[in-house]
Amino acid sequence: MGTRLNIQFSDKQKKSLDEMAQELDTTKAGVLKTALSLLEVAMRERKEGNRIGIVKDNTVVKEIVGIG
Repeated sequence: MGTRLNIQFSDKQKKSLDEMAQELDTTKAGVLKTALSLLEVAMRERKEGNRIGIVKDNTVVKEIVGIG
């Protein structure tokens, strides 16, 4: 069985989490688990010397910085 966590969010963060859960048709816990998985990938790639970006039509349009 997993570990239960008690986390306090600001009103803005709570609203964002609610909206994401609704848009993704999942629970708030599901959103947080997905976010954790994405952060794990980003940190692993950074350690390997890669960068994270937003790609449109095979062109990097934004680089995501400040992760890890």
